[in-house]
Amino acid sequence: MFYGDLSRSVVAFALVACLAAVSIAASSRSGLLSQDQAAANVETTLVPRPAVPMTAVDETPEQSETDPIALPAQGLARVDTESQLPATTPATEPDDPYAWLATVPVSGRTFVGVTTDNGLADEVADFSAAADINPDVVMISRGWANATPDIAVIERVTAAGHLPVLAWEPWNFEVESTFDRRRGEQPDFALSTILAGDHDELINGWAEELAEWGRPVGIRFAHEMNGYWYPWSESVNGNATGQYVAAWRYVYDVFEAAGADNVIWIWSPNPTQPTLIPLAGLYPGDDYVDWIGIVGYLGNGVNPATYVPTFDQLFGPTIAEIREFSDLPLVITEIGATEDGGKKAEWIAHVLDAIDQRQDIIGFIWFEINKETDWRIVSSVEASEAFRTGLANGNFGIPRT
Repeated sequence: MFYGDLSRSVVAFALVACLAAVSIAASSRSGLLSQDQAAANVETTLVPRPAVPMTAVDETPEQSETDPIALPAQGLARVDTESQLPATTPATEPDDPYAWLATVPVSGRTFVGVTTDNGLADEVADFSAAADINPDVVMISRGWANATPDIAVIERVTAAGHLPVLAWEPWNFEVESTFDRRRGEQPDFALSTILAGDHDELINGWAEELAEWGRPVGIRFAHEMNGYWYPWSESVNGNATGQYVAAWRYVYDVFEAAGADNVIWIWSPNPTQPTLIPLAGLYPGDDYVDWIGIVGYLGNGVNPATYVPTFDQLFGPTIAEIREFSDLPLVITEIGATEDGGKKAEWIAHVLDAIDQRQDIIGFIWFEINKETDWRIVSSVEASEAFRTGLANGNFGIPRT
């Protein structure tokens, strides 16, 4: 785990010290929740930000391997620069362009992330220009159909100046179906297959590669587990109660055994609803999780022309349920807004202000994808201006020095 309690700060300082020794030149809907659902008017109590900062998260978007309900997302190879150091060690070590990764989250600051359809493509540059900010986090997604670890994409994200977050999904995302429930039926990826060791080669490969790489990286593993549209949900695919937590811990233990303590584990359910599985029974426990993800969109399932949910109406019920069993920091792992209804710019301004007021939300990842509707901030000049102004007026962005 990427730092659990007071030990996290110790590890963070150690990581920074280690990184400083190397000088490397670095070249998914809303009305309510992440699905078709409506939000309840619930106010939530602010939870103080943990006194001990945790380590950075990673997100790197790429070709989305996610469902039609809430999409998730996917640095230069490491170089031995010891020989490049001068014969006489200077009194001050050279600046390490990656040292800031170990400072995330930063007390009093909210990190800004993005996920796109194509990872580090023009979409990230367009987002950066519109927001007038270099995203702290880029989230990408990878499925398990390809058993080859793709560490290169993580390295590229870091080299471009972002903390990578991997939406890691145990399924074949290329399976097409008009019904989400059918999409969730993939026997080759039943939870029992993880527990039986059928995917050990892939799991071990990623664990070993990330451990050797060593820098902070976030993993949002098997998200929206309380729904029915993914094969890792306990309500589909022949899965049984208790298997999700067991599978999570199984994967976590493999990474621990490999020494991948640079991984930030992000548990990210779908917004809570009466028709979905209660969250408490799906939570692996604070010892196996670093950050908790929440999801919300303007324009998913509810007509924005007639109803525009406030931040508390959209996220409140889920946060309240989570706080019954954990006080870990929150990250909005997916958020976006539709232009339908003409309220996008106004809603963006409201939600950014609300995020800035909450001390328990350490960051958010904007869903910069035109899918089902145009969720992007670049969908209009008004949306871009509202987003840029909202960031400028709040405590957003992580200092790189």
